[in-house]
Amino acid sequence: MTATTHREIERKYELPEGAGTRVDWGLLEGLGVAAEPVEHRMEAVYYDTEDMALGRRLVALRRRRGGADDGWHVKHHEPSGRHELQVPLLRSPERMPAAVRGLLAGLTGGRPLVPIATLRTVRRVLVLRGPEGTDLAEVAADDVEAVDERTGTVRTWAEWEVELLDGTLPEQRQEEVFAAVEAVLRAAGGRPSASRAKIARALGAEDPEEGTAVDDDGAAVAAAAADGGGRPQQGSGTEGKGTKDKKDKGKDKGKDKGRGEKGEKSRGGKKRSIRPESSGTTGDGTDSGAKHSSTQAGGKDKPGAERVMTGAADAGSAPANGAGPGTGEELLRTLLGELAERLVLWDFKARLAVPDAVHQMRIGSRSLRSVLRAAAPLLEGTAGDELALRLRELARALSAARDAEVTAELLPARAAELGGGVPAAGVASLRRTAQEQAEKATAGVRRRLGGREHLQLLADVQAFAAAPPVTDAARALPARDAADRMLVRSLHRVERVARRALEEEAAGAPGAAQDAGADPGTAAGAPGAAQDGGRPSGAGPASGTDAGADAELRWHLGHLHSVRKAVKRVRYVEAALRDAGVRPHKAVRRAAADAHEYQDALGRIMDAVVLEQWLARTARSLRTARQDRYAVGLLHGAELVRLRTGADGGRELLEVLLAQLEEDLG
Repeated sequence: MTATTHREIERKYELPEGAGTRVDWGLLEGLGVAAEPVEHRMEAVYYDTEDMALGRRLVALRRRRGGADDGWHVKHHEPSGRHELQVPLLRSPERMPAAVRGLLAGLTGGRPLVPIATLRTVRRVLVLRGPEGTDLAEVAADDVEAVDERTGTVRTWAEWEVELLDGTLPEQRQEEVFAAVEAVLRAAGGRPSASRAKIARALGAEDPEEGTAVDDDGAAVAAAAADGGGRPQQGSGTEGKGTKDKKDKGKDKGKDKGRGEKGEKSRGGKKRSIRPESSGTTGDGTDSGAKHSSTQAGGKDKPGAERVMTGAADAGSAPANGAGPGTGEELLRTLLGELAERLVLWDFKARLAVPDAVHQMRIGSRSLRSVLRAAAPLLEGTAGDELALRLRELARALSAARDAEVTAELLPARAAELGGGVPAAGVASLRRTAQEQAEKATAGVRRRLGGREHLQLLADVQAFAAAPPVTDAARALPARDAADRMLVRSLHRVERVARRALEEEAAGAPGAAQDAGADPGTAAGAPGAAQDGGRPSGAGPASGTDAGADAELRWHLGHLHSVRKAVKRVRYVEAALRDAGVRPHKAVRRAAADAHEYQDALGRIMDAVVLEQWLARTARSLRTARQDRYAVGLLHGAELVRLRTGADGGRELLEVLLAQLEEDLG
C-alpha cells in the first residue's frame, strides 16, 4: 500500500441557479478545453472523534469513493498551503487502513473515529490545457447533498471548483490561470465563494442564520478550514443562497424534538427526512449506529478565533473575556495546555515527515519540561516531576536526528571557511552521509512515535495540562506574580550552574565534570549524547567513547554545555509566558534578556561539539573501511581549533554572565 501526498491549490466559485449552461469556454484566454466534461458520482464520508479532535487541529479525514481519487484522504495545513495525503482503499472499503490510524494516533489519543458527515456529489470535470499542450487546471461543477451525521440534518448546494493540476507552477502563472477561468465564470454571473469547504456547509458552520448546528468552540469551523482553507476567498461571497435548508428562527427544534421527527427544507423547498442513525461506519468497519453526539468537546468560551485556527482550541483556560490568565492557576492551565497542544501537533507533523518537524517536536518537549520545572513550587505532588523525566527521554530520542541535520547544515560553510582547501567532492560526500544518517534517525523516530509508551506520554501530557494539580498558593497568586516566580526560578538555575562550573574550573578537577543540575547518566560535555535505542550517540568526558577531543577539553566544554542548557530553559519559559499573554515585571524581563545575550555564543560552541564528534566518528569509519580521509581530516582539525578557542574563552564568558545575573537578581 502506497501513500501519496500533494499540495492543493484551488479556488471556489458560485453561480446563480441555471447559470452553468451560460458558461462560454470560448471566452477563455490563453487556455483551451482539453475534452468534453466527464461526470463522476462520488461519496465522501468525513471522520472525527466525538469531540472533534481532528477538526480543532485543522486536520480533516475523509473516505472517498467515485471519481479519480478513491481512497482515504488526510488534509492538513502548512505555511506553504493546504496538503493532502492519500492512502488507497482496502478490499473492504469501509475499513480504515492501519497507516491512517497510525498517522492520526497522536491527535485522537486512541478515541474512536466516527463519521461526522456524508457528502454525495455529482461532479462534472473539465480539464484546461495550456498553449504548450500541458494540462494545467481542472474545473469541477459540483451538485452536493450532505448529511450531518451528528444531527441528521440534510443540506444541498452547488459550487464550482478550479484546482491547479501542477502545484509547482510559478506564482505568476498560477494567477494567470485563475484569472482566465474567473473571467469566464464572472461573465456567466459567477463570483468567488465565501465558503471554506464542503465540510463547513455539511456541518452547518456556514448557515446564514444565527445559531447553527455547530457549538461555540468553533471545531466545525476549524474542520472546514482543514478541508478547504483557513479563510473565505476574497470577493463578494455568498449571501446564504448556497445552503438552502432554512430553519425556523423562532423555535428551538433541536432541544425537545428527537432526531427524525421533523424534516428540513432542501432545494426547491421540499422537506427531507432527518435520519435518526448514521448509515456510516466507524474506522474499523463496525456500525456506528446512533452513538454520534452533536455536542462537541469543550463548550467553553475561547479568547478568540485565533486560538482555534492555530490548533489550540482547548489549550488553556484563559478567562472568557479574552483578557488573558488572571491567576497563577489560570496561567498554568494556559501554559501547559498550549504547550501540550503544540507537542501533539508536531507529533502529527513528524509522522507526516514534514521538514523540521522532529526539531520542533524536540523544542516542544523541552519547552514543556522547562515550564514544569519552573512551575514545580506551584504544583502539588510528584506527577509534574515524573512527566518532566519522561519528556527528557523523548527529547533525547529526538536528538540524534537533529544532530545529523545540524551537521549537514554546517558542513558547506565550514568547508568554505577553509578557502577551498577541502575538495568539493569530499564535502558533498560527507554531507550526503550526514543527510542519510538524519533520514535514518528520523525514520527511527517515527517508529518510536507509534509505540504505546509514546502515545501514553501524549495522553498523560494532555490530561495533566487539562487539570494540573496546582497549590492553593498558585490559585491565589496573580498571574504576573506567578510568571515572575517561574522565570526567576529558571534564572537562579543559570546562576547556580554557572557558579558551580566556575568553582570546578578553579579547583581543576576534571574527574567530576557533572554539574549538580545535569541530567543523571548524561556526560556533561555531550550535547550530542542523544539516546538512540538506549545507547549514547555522542561522547562526553565521562563516557570514554567517541572522544574526538581530549578529556580536559571535553571537561571545559561540558561546563559550557550545562550553562547553555540552563539559559535555554530561561528562553523556553519566557517564550511560553509571552505566548500566554503574560509579561513578567520589568526587572525580571531584563535579567532574562541579559541571560539570552550569551546563548548564541554558547550555542555556536555546542554546534561545533556536535560537528567535531560526528567528524571524529566518520574519520574512524573511513579508516576502518580504508577510504580516503583527507577531507574529513581537514575539517576535523579545523573544528578542534574552533573548540579549543571556544573553551579558552568560555571561562571569561561564564564569569561575565554570572556577574550580570548576580547584579540583576540581587
